[in-house]
Amino acid sequence: MPSKNCHCADLWVSLFLALSVASCRPQGSRAVQNAGGTMSGGNSATGGSIATGGNTATGGNTATGGDTTSGGNIATGGDSATGGNTEIGTSSAQNCGKPDQPCCAGDQCVGGGCCISSMCVANPSGGDCPSPSDAGSIPDAAQGGCTSSTATPCSGLPAFTGTQILDGNDDDFCAVPSFTLNFTNAGRVVVYNSGKTSYPESALGRVAWDSAGIHAFIHVTDPKFVAATDVGTIYNSDSIELLFTSTTSGLSGGTAKDSGLAMHVIISPPLAAKSQATGSNGSQASLDPSLFWAGTESGGYKVELKLPWPGTPPSKGSQIKFDMELNSADGVSTSGDAGPRDAQAILYQGSDPGNSPCGSDLYPYCDDRLWCTTTLQ
Repeated sequence: MPSKNCHCADLWVSLFLALSVASCRPQGSRAVQNAGGTMSGGNSATGGSIATGGNTATGGNTATGGDTTSGGNIATGGDSATGGNTEIGTSSAQNCGKPDQPCCAGDQCVGGGCCISSMCVANPSGGDCPSPSDAGSIPDAAQGGCTSSTATPCSGLPAFTGTQILDGNDDDFCAVPSFTLNFTNAGRVVVYNSGKTSYPESALGRVAWDSAGIHAFIHVTDPKFVAATDVGTIYNSDSIELLFTSTTSGLSGGTAKDSGLAMHVIISPPLAAKSQATGSNGSQASLDPSLFWAGTESGGYKVELKLPWPGTPPSKGSQIKFDMELNSADGVSTSGDAGPRDAQAILYQGSDPGNSPCGSDLYPYCDDRLWCTTTLQ
């Protein structure tokens, strides 16, 4: 190990390395101050001292234990590279923390921005920045100035205006009226586990349409979220199902087989599925990631969708079929197909249309003629 006594040439090299630093570590490699280690001999890289490639901190101090400051970064302001740890993420950097630049030490971003998914972005809420531990999700936008109107999706769906960005932030839906689906106001509740009688889940939905398709943001309150383990049985988890067609004509009643006219998606963060025609009831295939955003947060989860029309896009004044379902699961497996799902709240359950290809299995997931008829406003 080099001597603690620093020569002039060594000092000039160290200063040159310090001034050459121009990169910042992302949030995923945040600074660790001696986590799990100890200071050897009381030495540290502090007060502007530089820990360079030779594991030496100038000014008489030494970074011991074979430690390094990775990437040529500078350990400053009392940071230490000790105890077998690698000091990263606390470097000085020219562009650190600016918008669309990597986050810096302590997740600090200039201009009131927030560190979201390792990048500095404008504060999405105007309040406190989200915690980095919040699964990387962006909090809902403050709804001040947004519409407080409520929607009745089985009567009419409002037109979507503006530009939607799939980022888990509902500010794109500020002008879209909301509606609630829970186990109290549902058109039908199906119980799969008779041992469970309380279903606290509730979904707040904002759904609108345009010539491209259906736009939706659904925020689910769920105190005990049970995620899906695979796409094939995603409906057995805590999840949301959205169902719609592009017309009310030509429907066979077989949701999966009407794939050219109907779309049925199921989302349980982080997974999302689309029903496909492989049988009378269909099966599930992974939904194109470019069509959705799904994430969990404290007390529930949220889903954002940007789904294309199946078949020919309808126009204003057209009528389509629409439905939504909320699945409740507590993680305790029950017999048969139900799995850990306890119950399902269905927004709308139509009457028997006759000659259903699903037989007596009159559920919206199977027969698309059971969905409500709504008008595109």
